[in-house]
Amino acid sequence: MNERVLFFPWGWGGGAAYTGRCLVLAAALARAGDEVAFADCGLSLMVREAGLPVLDSDPEAPRPRDNHPVPPYLPFADVERVFAVAATYHRVERVRARVVADARLIERYRPSVVVVDMCPTAALAARAAGIPVVSLADGDFVTHRDNGWMPWSTVAPRDLLPHPSSMPVWDAVSRELGLGPVERAEHLLWGEVTLISGHPDLEPPLGGPPVRGDVHFTGPMYWNPTRPVEGPPLPESDLPRVYVTIGSGGTVGRQAMQNILDACASQPWAVYVSSGLTNTSDLTVPSNVTVAGFTGLDKPLAWADVVLHHGGSATTLATLAHGKPAVVVPFMSEQEMNGRQMVEGTGAGVLLRTSTTTPGGRLAFTDKYSGPSAQPCAGIEDVRHGVAEVLGERSFAGAAKRWGERLRQQERDTDLVELAHSVLTTSGVGA
Repeated sequence: MNERVLFFPWGWGGGAAYTGRCLVLAAALARAGDEVAFADCGLSLMVREAGLPVLDSDPEAPRPRDNHPVPPYLPFADVERVFAVAATYHRVERVRARVVADARLIERYRPSVVVVDMCPTAALAARAAGIPVVSLADGDFVTHRDNGWMPWSTVAPRDLLPHPSSMPVWDAVSRELGLGPVERAEHLLWGEVTLISGHPDLEPPLGGPPVRGDVHFTGPMYWNPTRPVEGPPLPESDLPRVYVTIGSGGTVGRQAMQNILDACASQPWAVYVSSGLTNTSDLTVPSNVTVAGFTGLDKPLAWADVVLHHGGSATTLATLAHGKPAVVVPFMSEQEMNGRQMVEGTGAGVLLRTSTTTPGGRLAFTDKYSGPSAQPCAGIEDVRHGVAEVLGERSFAGAAKRWGERLRQQERDTDLVELAHSVLTTSGVGA
């Protein structure tokens, strides 16, 4: 029997990776004959371009702001801080209102399965309605380890981001719904089946048994636009090819992008930049750099010799899956962790900037080549040196190629449709 599946990707603060993972699974389910739709909480532009329906929430439902200031580096130490700070879910009225809005979408669509990606309110609403949940996740979304997004931190998460805790709110709302207590924010994101994009050897152990259901690693899950890419084509050149992609545009400041462009100026490289949704009209673009928009990953990655990226999960895994070495410039804690574990830790590239925490709850940064830095982003010379090193040392490409083969094998060994459908038979729904 074909299923009806409703997707809830995280949308607070951007993050095309969340919506992209959902689109990968949705496309597989649609090909298998399922009926799929998306709630309007992620990047709905991506969903509509993929030709899939989007269900609008009630106008009064809490939703992300269109524009809000973002610091040069976001020190989220764990999932709870993301919920409390990015979505202001430390306010009980916001959580209740979003749960109600998600519940109304579920009641309207009447799905047999709900899929969430970093969306706790939809998970609560689905369980309260007796509908099983498939969770798409990074390993650090569901880890039992403290400081799961920032394991090198030596201070409490609230020392870095002192918003009120969201835990009393989650616990109260869960109890109101008859789902029992909530001990950790990460527990909200465990599905009756949890699918982790990646490979188990790329992630540290989760730190304990599953909270509910089974967990499966799927290989890389990332989305490419189905429409033709607008803008200039990939340059044809015999020079070393550098692909730059530093996210969909939600968390990267103008100065960081300009530093990267300036680092590429006058270098013997052909450079192609996917700028995402970022407005690049006020940037100075060198003659050897081609700037495009929301291009997708596969074609530029196949073209590139080295990839300069922000360390986002989807981009990191896609780069490795294509066997390409990387230079990582992180703008938040989870991106830095991906750079530490999946790029430097595998020998597949370099991480340009690392952070440490001080006893007073402040951050100190060290750039790979120039040392301690008080600047808000990696400097021009560090970017230039990093690209030159990765281009010049063949071991980086060799390590990336080996990991690419392992990731693609994991992907081939995974039946996403079977795993998603297994949620209907393998476990019950509960707190």
